[in-house]
Amino acid sequence: MREINLDNLDDIARGAGILGTGGGGDPYIGKLLAREAIRKYGPVRLVAFDEVPADATVVPVSGMGAPTVLLERVPAGGEEVAALRALEKHIGRAATHIAPIEVGGVNSMLPIACAAEAGLPLVDGDAMGRAFPEAQMVLPGLIGVANTPMALADDKGNSIIVDAVSNHAAERIARAVCVELGCQISSADTVMRGDQLTDGLVPATLTLAERLGAAVREARATHTDPVRAARAMLSG
Repeated sequence: MREINLDNLDDIARGAGILGTGGGGDPYIGKLLAREAIRKYGPVRLVAFDEVPADATVVPVSGMGAPTVLLERVPAGGEEVAALRALEKHIGRAATHIAPIEVGGVNSMLPIACAAEAGLPLVDGDAMGRAFPEAQMVLPGLIGVANTPMALADDKGNSIIVDAVSNHAAERIARAVCVELGCQISSADTVMRGDQLTDGLVPATLTLAERLGAAVREARATHTDPVRAARAMLSG
């Protein structure tokens, strides 16, 4: 276990922007929320798969919608925790761990803020290894994990539970809800057990984001090519 704190948050955000591969939105707003949450609640415990008990309840949290909306409707903060609490109430048990659903862009930052506020450890891994456009496009689906029940929450206090017949159907329903609630909502979904993480998530992707962000930062500080530094880090 190690910590995500104010010292390494910028590197993770920088690396997450690169790993988004053009998707996932700018991590900046999410970084501000994560920074404020860490300042208020303390550092986040980042745990590897082998540190998660087999019977753990791991809940990925994320934002859904148009990333550009975040620049006009800055989140109030706490939306991911609201979605988490709604999901916990529906499934009848508390989450033991938080996880990112994707490592690219803003959704690398929002789980950090959620984990800090909820006081839960954050799993060092995600369901794609980059950003993705639709909720069913994740590794857990390949091992039979449903993305519902899915809890959706907005910045006004509304919450909705989606329980769909398939992961594709859940995506269509959630996207319609997202549009009606202003094109930007938070989601808690794709609940996994600890013994499903090895097959269902890409490991150590937040660590990868941090290392990648650090390589770019160091290259800029020494006036060398940050693109070459990122390529060297990823191929090393």
